[in-house]
Amino acid sequence: MNLKLLIYRARVRGVPVYCCFLLLLYILYKQIFHPKLKHADCVPQHLQQYVKFNEKFMWEPCELQSAEISKLASTIELLNYERTVFQTQKYGIVTSKTNMLVVQVHRDVERLQYLIVSLAQVRDVESVLLVFSHSYYDDRINKLVSGITFCRFMQIFYPYSLQLYPNKFPGIDPDDCVSTAGRTKRFCSSRDGRLTEHKHHWWWKANFIFNNLDWSDTFKGTVVFLQEDDYVLPDLLYMLRYMTRSQAYLPGLHLLSFGRPRAKDLDFDVLSVSSWHPPFDKGLAFNKSLWHKISAVSSYYCLYDDLSWSYSLLNAFRKFNEGHVDMVATQMPRVVSTSTFPSGRAAMQQIALWLVGARMFPSNVKAVMLYSSTGRVNSGVKPPPRGNGGWGDLRDHLLCLDPLMSTTTSNTNDMSATTYSQTTTKAADYITVAQHKMNMSIADLRNMNFK
Repeated sequence: MNLKLLIYRARVRGVPVYCCFLLLLYILYKQIFHPKLKHADCVPQHLQQYVKFNEKFMWEPCELQSAEISKLASTIELLNYERTVFQTQKYGIVTSKTNMLVVQVHRDVERLQYLIVSLAQVRDVESVLLVFSHSYYDDRINKLVSGITFCRFMQIFYPYSLQLYPNKFPGIDPDDCVSTAGRTKRFCSSRDGRLTEHKHHWWWKANFIFNNLDWSDTFKGTVVFLQEDDYVLPDLLYMLRYMTRSQAYLPGLHLLSFGRPRAKDLDFDVLSVSSWHPPFDKGLAFNKSLWHKISAVSSYYCLYDDLSWSYSLLNAFRKFNEGHVDMVATQMPRVVSTSTFPSGRAAMQQIALWLVGARMFPSNVKAVMLYSSTGRVNSGVKPPPRGNGGWGDLRDHLLCLDPLMSTTTSNTNDMSATTYSQTTTKAADYITVAQHKMNMSIADLRNMNFK
């Protein structure tokens, strides 16, 4: 039906011509400036191979038998030992200057696939190494990751997961107050292994990346930490270069942050300088120099009674000489959390609408530091004097502090690091050591040199 016929019928029904004209303008405005983005529009054709799970996907309950757990543990140990980097023939070998994007993965594969789609659209992504650190082993997740062709990637696996320890520490211990049976006991530990795993996994992953890869002893690049429910913008690495450059002009900047709560009218070309604190933990990035300083005060991470790795890290930073760590952050986030959306698909559609007309890849970037009449704003942000709880079990402290936590294989490259071989010291042997330490007196425990 042509436009003239539509106008004729409208006039016959008594609709003024100017109303038809306004309606036509509105339709054109919606089509040009605010297009209705469909799933196919959000995901380019060449990237739709990564979208394999719909919004209704659910994991079926699966309990592994003892023999299956032993076999899986051996598989994970072998994969962590091999540390195979894929796509090196296409993009070259990894060097000590290669930047890394490290994704912590559990089981939210529907959101993970959209993170992969967003990573594929990052400019210069072929220059980085993409690392997936899993706390759950499943062939479907591994197959999704193995299909990546746009950059180098590798997969590592957290060796103390609930999947490998379903009914004992460091998983859900039946003697804990919160157990799989839901029992409540007196004089029991209030820990919940389903919650403590995330903090343990983050610490193990960081140790593995900075201490146990083939190039760790000479590593000079930057590591960007991501979660499976993140979504990254195309100019992430473009802004990383500007942020790294700002560290040379503003001494004392050790942290980079690409994520923050989204708000309206934020500038794409502005970097803010302030003391780091949550919620700037999305897209957190730093190098090995800062990691050495963090390791030196690791007890303030491992003993802080809080399930959050970010607040535990903030507690460790307060023991630095400055009492805090300065960061440079993008005012407009380049890492957006999809956890507040019903699904990864819904998040991607909304983010695509946000980016219509966005001024990414700014040619000039400004770094600002806020001051008030009383001095610099956000100088020396302090964590709560006490954590939010959930991390008071001595076994969690010992597992976090023990050198076994840092690796499952011996490190043949960094001879200065203190490492142990999982091939000679089994996880069960470690638990025995932990139980022995738990029977020590309080005075002896206080005198122990954990680092």
